[in-house]
Amino acid sequence: MRNPVWPDHFRYIDEIGPEGVSIICKRYVVIRETEHCYWLVVPSYAYVAKARLERGGIPKYAKRVLKESGRRFAYPEKAKALESYKSRKRWQLRHAELATERARAALDEIKDLSAIEDLRICAGGDYIKNLGWEAA
Repeated sequence: MRNPVWPDHFRYIDEIGPEGVSIICKRYVVIRETEHCYWLVVPSYAYVAKARLERGGIPKYAKRVLKESGRRFAYPEKAKALESYKSRKRWQLRHAELATERARAALDEIKDLSAIEDLRICAGGDYIKNLGWEAA
């Protein structure tokens, strides 16, 4: 059922549980190839997905991955998949830090107030002020 020339693809994800954060390497198999991309599914869906392809449709759960792209959903090499995971986690940290600082600035501004006007400009912290704002 599996074409031996099609490479398996990998994507690292994480899950949180009582014991902490678990980093998991997910494997995907190729069910279809075009000139520029692969269509991937988890191995347990491969048979059903290929049957759907034979009937002329692309399964909704299949992921299209470009062969030559800087960013992809999954990679044929585990090392690149791990670098992608690290990059996603760095972005997650930046977004979380901005959300934390934004919430902190708003709460600091209104901590002693029971009501505010329809618009209130909060001073913001150093993090927000140093984001590199440019005059429009």
